[in-house]
Amino acid sequence: MRRSRFTNNEILQLLGEASAGVPVAEICSTSGITPRTFYRWRRQFGGLDVPAARQMKDLASENLRLRGLVSNLFEQLRRPDDHAAEAKPASTITVHRTAEEKARDQTRASRIAAAKCGGALTGHFAAVRGNR
Repeated sequence: MRRSRFTNNEILQLLGEASAGVPVAEICSTSGITPRTFYRWRRQFGGLDVPAARQMKDLASENLRLRGLVSNLFEQLRRPDDHAAEAKPASTITVHRTAEEKARDQTRASRIAAAKCGGALTGHFAAVRGNR
């Protein structure tokens, strides 16, 4: 997707002119945009002012950064399980486990994951994940 010729501040300035009473056709002709672009900007930015638009952009970049961190954490959580399964000899792997052993292993795994994530896996929805 190509970048806009206009910055967020310029877009907000044009939207502010329209809210001040300048006709949309005049704004579009002087700035060199189509009315469709103007109304798309109006829908996108709504009633935001410059600080709110800046905050929205900062939040979007922070969300992108946090998503990357979460994906890295999940990858780190998956790796030890893969290596542990490979490291066990075939003779020590048990095929049938009791429900109690499965529950104990699940609880242990959730505690380890919570410790690695700094407690991120414990919280309001812990009961849904089986951590009762």
